[in-house]
Amino acid sequence: MASKIDRNRRMMADFVAGHSLEQLGADHALTLLRVLAVLTDEKNRRGVSTDPFYRSLRRA
Repeated sequence: MASKIDRNRRMMADFVAGHSLEQLGADHALTLLRVLAVLTDEKNRRGVSTDPFYRSLRRA
């Protein structure tokens, strides 16, 4: 089983690729509100995190 961090990163990548919120919820068995919370958190992490994964996204 993948960790929540991996799931959240995948969800953000899928959203950026054009998947709908409803589709993300169905794919990951989450409510629409939880999907929105995850995407908001990932968006905020992209701006401030020192993690190399997020740093590379800021440079891209």
